[in-house]
Amino acid sequence: MTPSQVRTELLAEHAALRALIVETRRLIEEGATGGATRGALTAAVEQLAAALRAHNAHEEAVLREMIKDVDAWGPARAEIMDESHADQHEDLVGALLVTNSSPDAQIAGRSVIPVLDRLLAHMAREEEVLLSEEVLRDDDVVIEYFGG
Repeated sequence: MTPSQVRTELLAEHAALRALIVETRRLIEEGATGGATRGALTAAVEQLAAALRAHNAHEEAVLREMIKDVDAWGPARAEIMDESHADQHEDLVGALLVTNSSPDAQIAGRSVIPVLDRLLAHMAREEEVLLSEEVLRDDDVVIEYFGG
């Protein structure tokens, strides 16, 4: 698989996760007005957690080795993944499931919102540091950042 193919796949998964986040937020808003049921919110959070787990496994499988050799910063990027990437993903999945345990849909919904925000911020950071076109490129051109 080429770097651009990996990038395309992982960004598509991020887009799918964002769509699930939008749906979860919609249900939270409906729950605040009594429209959405606790069961609907539970199902949405569980679906998001399952999609996040699958994405994390795929991301780790296809990106970990590739990122090490992508450029001069590759070892540092790999270290970022090794030290915090898996832990951050697991924390997010765990937080989604824990915040979903409240019997009150409104309380649970308010608890889930910060987790959704953290997940969006995490994906944005990944896209900047690990999944940008400058990082995952198919050619061997090294971009000169220092001029000269």
